[in-house]
Amino acid sequence: MADTGGARFIKDEKKFLPDKKLKDSEISMLFILAIVAVAVLGVYFILFPMYTNMNSLTNEIDEMQAKEFEYRDQIAMTEIYQKQFKEAQSDYNSFFNYFHSPMDPEIIDERITSMLIAHNMTPASLSMSTLMVEGVPPYVAQELLVRPVPDITEPQEDSTTTSVPPVGDTGDMPYEGAEAADASLADPDDSIPADNYAFVYTITLSAYGNRDNLYTFLAQAATMTAMKIVAFDFTDPETTTDSDGKSTTNPGEINMQIKMYVLIDGVPAREFGAGEQ
Repeated sequence: MADTGGARFIKDEKKFLPDKKLKDSEISMLFILAIVAVAVLGVYFILFPMYTNMNSLTNEIDEMQAKEFEYRDQIAMTEIYQKQFKEAQSDYNSFFNYFHSPMDPEIIDERITSMLIAHNMTPASLSMSTLMVEGVPPYVAQELLVRPVPDITEPQEDSTTTSVPPVGDTGDMPYEGAEAADASLADPDDSIPADNYAFVYTITLSAYGNRDNLYTFLAQAATMTAMKIVAFDFTDPETTTDSDGKSTTNPGEINMQIKMYVLIDGVPAREFGAGEQ
């Protein structure tokens, strides 16, 4: 009886257990979920990294294309650059001729001494300062003022000749613009800031010769933009007679102060200008 009851209990329990067989719709839903999960995982692990890499590659391609266009433009401008380079080189050579070539003080001494001898002067002494930097001020045009024509009064027959008023006067009224005109001829203001700088040697020399020698020397130096005669003076020859009646003629003495603007190879003067030297 016991065994029969147990078997009946198991049989009754099986009646209450649900049927585990899935329906076709449920199976389809599971397949769909599996496909969606695989797709999501594929997008996350495969497509998303590929999209990120594609964006970076696209950006690199854009940058490379921009550089390509820039390089193509530069290549197209090669002839223009070469022409500009030749023009700049020609300008450099023309401006370079305004100065002496890079030279040592010994060469400057030799050049100036040779110029003195070429103009029939006998060098007596020559001293040279250390290399300095001098500012080159910009050109400033001076204002031109018109002076009035003097009023000349005709002399009368029965009186002394009337004196002619000096230039700058009109009758009895003084010309107020005369002082302004004289001021316009003064030296330019030293307070004007310099735009460019140059290396310069200041040379003080003395030599023996006559006035003609000095004038020809000054005429040649006037054409040399690298040389500037700052000051000069001339002492006429003197003839002295001693107690024995023998006369001695001392040659004329010439004193000059010269500025020589030079180039220093590879060193621009601007780096030492404006009080930085």
